[in-house]
Amino acid sequence: MRTLPQWYRDEKEKLRDYSWQKRLMYIWQYYRLWIIGIGAVLGFIIYAAWNYFTVPGDIHFYGIFSNTYAQLGQGTAFYDGFVEAAGYDLSKGVVEIDCANYCKPSGRVIGNTYYEKLISMMDGGVDDVWVAPEEDVIAIGEAGRLLDLNSEKAAPLKEKYADRFVYCTPLDKSYSEDPVPIGIDLEGTGLVGEYSAYPDGAVLGVNAGTKRLDQVEVFLDYLFEQEG
Repeated sequence: MRTLPQWYRDEKEKLRDYSWQKRLMYIWQYYRLWIIGIGAVLGFIIYAAWNYFTVPGDIHFYGIFSNTYAQLGQGTAFYDGFVEAAGYDLSKGVVEIDCANYCKPSGRVIGNTYYEKLISMMDGGVDDVWVAPEEDVIAIGEAGRLLDLNSEKAAPLKEKYADRFVYCTPLDKSYSEDPVPIGIDLEGTGLVGEYSAYPDGAVLGVNAGTKRLDQVEVFLDYLFEQEG
């Protein structure tokens, strides 16, 4: 088995007589997966560092919206309307509406950096809600990452939105063998409709690890005040 220094010497010798163009073609052909993987890791580190050093320490609300090209973040009417309705002071905390996320948990996710970011934000308790097409919310819900809306913790949401619940059967049968409510259908809100962010429909799932469930309720109230 070659050591790293031996590998480096062998590759250097192999490329010695190649033109620069041929060297780059060789490196891309044989090492592109490494290059892409390292690039993704570095990108995430830079993103995390940027957030750590530039955003306020406290979070008022954090939502991830997957698979839409609509603009809903800072500077938009949707964002500004929510901040005003909720009464947030942005000098004391951040409101993040992240629409730059493109992944299909119901399909292939291996190597998808958007999916990896979504999961890290959920597992780290950063994200409060996730909005996506129904089949994708169900796929994440099956894995146990979304709040069981039948739980005592979610009682205020159940009281208001039980007729809109979306269900899935957990993969962990020790939790439940019956369908569990893990999402709220957003039909009728300003996010859903022919000219909206999700023309074919969307579901909101609450991160099981959220510490801001009261702000999730505020956000849902705002959504359902926006006519579709």
